[in-house]
Amino acid sequence: MKKRNKGIEIACLVVFIICAISCLAWFVLYAYLAVPEIALKGEDEITIPLNGSYEEQGAIAKLDNKDVTDRIKIDNPLDTNKVGDYIIKYSITNTKGKKEQVVTRRVKVRESEKPTIILNNKSNMTVQYGSTYKDPGYTANDNYDGNITDRVEIQGEVDTKQIGTYKLYYTVTDSSENSVTVIRTVKVIDTKGPKLTLNGKSYTIVSLNGTYKERGCKAIDEHDGDISDKVKATGRVNTRVAGYYTVNYTVKDSFGNTSTASRKVQVGTQEDIDNANHILISINEQRLWFYQNGILQLSANVVTGTRGVNDTPRGSFRIQGKAQNIYLRGPDYESFVNYWMPIYGDIGMHDASWRSTFGGYIYQTSGSHGCINLPYYVAENLYYNAPIGILVKVV
Repeated sequence: MKKRNKGIEIACLVVFIICAISCLAWFVLYAYLAVPEIALKGEDEITIPLNGSYEEQGAIAKLDNKDVTDRIKIDNPLDTNKVGDYIIKYSITNTKGKKEQVVTRRVKVRESEKPTIILNNKSNMTVQYGSTYKDPGYTANDNYDGNITDRVEIQGEVDTKQIGTYKLYYTVTDSSENSVTVIRTVKVIDTKGPKLTLNGKSYTIVSLNGTYKERGCKAIDEHDGDISDKVKATGRVNTRVAGYYTVNYTVKDSFGNTSTASRKVQVGTQEDIDNANHILISINEQRLWFYQNGILQLSANVVTGTRGVNDTPRGSFRIQGKAQNIYLRGPDYESFVNYWMPIYGDIGMHDASWRSTFGGYIYQTSGSHGCINLPYYVAENLYYNAPIGILVKVV
């Protein structure tokens, strides 16, 4: 009986030892395997101004329902004097320093002033239809980041093959996420006239009493295409009268842009033309006759050079040029004239406002210094109607 009781006692002792070892093992394992709980106080993302203050809100932690907040470690790299995103790390481990749990808070340090964009050239531009649009450029600056031109993004495009108004949007964002947008308005317009190309030569010679055939011209517009059928020609060529004629061509596109071209037509030989178009000056008669296209246009008295002192040269000359409102100067004179038409050296035709009468025998004692003095209205008429190069016969 005693032996049986002793066996039971030993068995109970073994069971007890096993239970004790199991409990001890459990407590040891729990210390290693227990996972703490941690949570932030406040928001997980906050924004503060540059050079502002940060108030730490912390976190709370529990392990096995016990408050272990005081064991939380905080890693805070925040620099409120520098723009950026900072991650504050809150961590805690169990009693054996295992099973770390971590939560983070993002702190954004930002400055509030927006950057600026300055557009080169103008914010309102016009470009020609069919041309190539090249952006004039821009500059972007920020009070904190400095030059941020390379961050500018552009939206929109300009189609120069389509008349219209286009908008380009320039946007830039600084490191504090402050953004600004400026707009450039670009108008594609057509102000370029059509291109006129003469059919045939621009200078044509036709024999006197011959036939002049009008050949017209071709008109091509960048926007409208071929508009040759809209070309209008003006100017009449009379092949029965020797002279120089001009045929003018005009065309207008759909935007009202006008282009012109001209063709010079010479009817007859130079001799034929000179016979029909010339100025005749008679020294003996002190008179001038102006013929144009074989028709006498003007006849008037004149005063030529003082006889025997400053004789006006006789011969065939041509108007070499024209000038208005100038002073004619010589060794013993300075005279203002409104219309000046030189024909030979410093000899020419001009108005003489200092004279009240012309013609007769004035030239014999009180003539000019060699020029042909004209009444104002005669000088004006010749200046505007007698072309450079017209024959001037002084007889």
